[in-house]
Amino acid sequence: MKVLIVAATQFELQPFLEVAINYPECDTLITGVGMVATAYELGRVLHQNNAYDILINVGIGGCFDRSLPIGQVVQVVSDRFIELGAEDDEAFLSIEQLGYGKSTFRSPLYLGKEIALPFLPQRHGITVNKVHGNEETIRRIATLYPESCVESMEGAAVFFAGEKMDLPVIELRGISNYVEKRNRATWNIPQAIMHSNKALIQTLDYLLNQFDKI
Repeated sequence: MKVLIVAATQFELQPFLEVAINYPECDTLITGVGMVATAYELGRVLHQNNAYDILINVGIGGCFDRSLPIGQVVQVVSDRFIELGAEDDEAFLSIEQLGYGKSTFRSPLYLGKEIALPFLPQRHGITVNKVHGNEETIRRIATLYPESCVESMEGAAVFFAGEKMDLPVIELRGISNYVEKRNRATWNIPQAIMHSNKALIQTLDYLLNQFDKI
């Protein structure tokens, strides 16, 4: 099994990079922040190397669900570009409603089945260009997408690339903050990074054992 591990910043992947020598099956890619940078870098790398069996996206994210503690890691099993569409006065028309594509992505199957990690909760995500910090827009997003739990700036771009290349995707998000009026005093980015990297290592060990290094 050949794995490409994708993160927006080196900071978010640093704990794994310190032990990466123990995982020769894995390459790492630092894309830069945001969906555009992520899509570009993944397109560039996957065009050059078609030997990967799976993509793993690791990073931090904001959480809408306050029953999950800061530092909790979740597996995001579907992700959505929520800004892809058009305004129609007070209404929003998705790219699906406009008839120009799709905004929601799930992982392609791996060996005929979805990969659900038994040691992590599975949740749904949204991907944005502008993280939310306004109470009115947060309420609007919660109403439009009540199933969404985690907000990031890259996740759906990785799922998009995975679908285009028929590569399964695992997205791991460490919760660094709740989605609320911006208050960095309540954030815990180091804890979210530490826990998400521990989950990454646990995921790699699980995959290599579960699929016998296929």
